Amino acid sequence: LIEKKITTLIFQGDNMTTALQVQRAAANAGCKAILHYHGSPFGYLKKYIYKTDILMNPFLIFKLIWAAILYPFKKIKLQKVINNAEDGFVCVSYGAANEIHAIYNLKQTVSSNIKTIHNPLTFKPAESVNNFEHKKKIIVYISRLHRKHKNSMLVLKAWQKIEKENPDWQLQIIGDGQLKNKMIKYVEDDKIKNVLFTGMVNNVDEFLIQSSISVLSSDCEGLGMGLLESAVYRNAIVATKSDGGVVDIVEDHITGYLVPRNNSLLFAEKLQDLISDKNTRERMGNSLYEKMQGFSDEKILAEWKLLLT
Repeated sequence: LIEKKITTLIFQGDNMTTALQVQRAAANAGCKAILHYHGSPFGYLKKYIYKTDILMNPFLIFKLIWAAILYPFKKIKLQKVINNAEDGFVCVSYGAANEIHAIYNLKQTVSSNIKTIHNPLTFKPAESVNNFEHKKKIIVYISRLHRKHKNSMLVLKAWQKIEKENPDWQLQIIGDGQLKNKMIKYVEDDKIKNVLFTGMVNNVDEFLIQSSISVLSSDCEGLGMGLLESAVYRNAIVATKSDGGVVDIVEDHITGYLVPRNNSLLFAEKLQDLISDKNTRERMGNSLYEKMQGFSDEKILAEWKLLLT
C-alpha cells in the first residue's frame, strides 16, 4: 500500500480473519480501508444443515454442534471487523445490513459506518423486453450449483413434484459447480422430464428473454444478482426467504413469491401457481421491473462517489 501510494482501498471481506489483517495493514499504511461485504452475517456465523441432511448423513450432526460452539467466537470476530471499519462497511443489500443491526447492539458512531450500496447490473435490456411476446413456457435457475448457501438440489426436488402436470414447461439450469453431476444423475435416476443443463453461458440475456419464471433456492444471498437480471426481463420469481438481500428484490405476493428455506413442497406449490396463472406472472414481472429501477447504475455510482469524497 505504501509502495503503490494507495490512499483508499476497497476490499471484499468474507473471511473475517483476513479482513482484520487487511484493516490493520491499511491503518499502518495510513490508508482508508472500505470493506465491501457481499454476504449475509448469518452466512458467516452459522451452518445451513437441516433435519433431512442429517437423516441422509448422520455425521453432519457433529458439524452442526461444532458450528454452534464456534458461533460466539465468530460473532466476536465479526464485531471487531465492524468496529474497525471506521472508513465504511458497505453491504450490498439492506437485508444484510439490517441483520447486522439485529445481531449487535452497536454504538451510533459504529452503526453510522454501515452503509448499503447495491451491486450494479452487468447488462442493459433490449428494447424488445417491454412486452411479454417473447416469453415461452420456460423456468430458469441461474446460479453456481453448490450445496453450501445455494442449496441447488431444492430446485430439482420442487420441479419433480409438478413436472408431470406440466409437460409443456421446461426447467433450464444455467450455471456450473460441484453439484452439477449429482443433479444430472438425480434427473436421470428419477426420470425427471424437461430439465436442461446449459452449463456456464455468456449470453444469459438470451435465456432470460425467452423465459417466464426465475427461481432461486438459496439459504443465503448477499443480494441475488440472478434475480436482478431476471427483473430486467420481467420474469416472475419464486425464491426462498434466504438470509441476506433477497428481500431487497422480492416482496412476497407483489414482485414474486417467497417461501421458507429448504421447503420443496411450498416451493413447488408457488411455482405451480405461477405456471397456472399467466396474469399473475405478468403482474409480478411488471412490478419487479418497476422495483428494479431503483438499482440503476447512475444511482449506485452516485452513492459510491458520496462515500469516497
